[in-house]
Amino acid sequence: MTWPFRSRSAASLRRRPPAIAEPEDLVMLDTLDPKLVVHHDPTGRAAEQYRALRTNLRATNPGRQPRALLFTSAEAGVGKSVSVGNLALAMAECDDVKVCLVDADLRAAGLSELFGVDDAPGLAEILLERRDPERMLFPTGRANLQVLPAGKPGLDPSQALASTHLPELVAWLKRRYLYVLVDCAPVLLFSDAGELGKVADGSILTVSLGGTFKSEADRALAQLRSAGATVIGTLVTGAESSLDGAYDPYQYADAGA
Repeated sequence: MTWPFRSRSAASLRRRPPAIAEPEDLVMLDTLDPKLVVHHDPTGRAAEQYRALRTNLRATNPGRQPRALLFTSAEAGVGKSVSVGNLALAMAECDDVKVCLVDADLRAAGLSELFGVDDAPGLAEILLERRDPERMLFPTGRANLQVLPAGKPGLDPSQALASTHLPELVAWLKRRYLYVLVDCAPVLLFSDAGELGKVADGSILTVSLGGTFKSEADRALAQLRSAGATVIGTLVTGAESSLDGAYDPYQYADAGA
């Protein structure tokens, strides 16, 4: 199924992601939030944890098939958006990997602020107004990483994510990117993750060590699976290193699904 494009204006063409990195794109990297440690502290321990996660995820896809991966959490405040943003940057370090980072948390969007791009238009307008998705993509300063923001605040998140156009959009993105990383609202608070999990190739639950109760994580996993999502693992934040007592903020553990 082909997405019904509209004609593109000159302004929209300027906003399309460049094929190669230009000098002005390098300047854009200065707008990245300091919490994006893969950029700001690339040799640090946390950045290496994200690269380990990248390696694990790529190992589960030896055939290099386009994959849409959903990231959610049981509750808010566990570092989910920061985690998926850093993972996207880590994946974009690979020359052979094109990545689209989608902010599907239409209730508390955070990726736009992290990457210094406009909040709107974005995903909500694509799903509710049938806007051309190619015009919604923002460059990040990495030639093979683009961001699709959440869109205009106030548009109905439940209606947008229940749209029959959602599978079309995911398929469209997978034709253009090897990995589509989708950040969405907490699964125990809203139904959004269930809708997105149906069209994603895999779902990853972000939990905070010492902050997420096991009962909450179990409920979140059960809710994702009952909605039809394929859970492939958990992303653990706040894990203390057994080597030197420092904190390794991000670790990856297989959920056995």
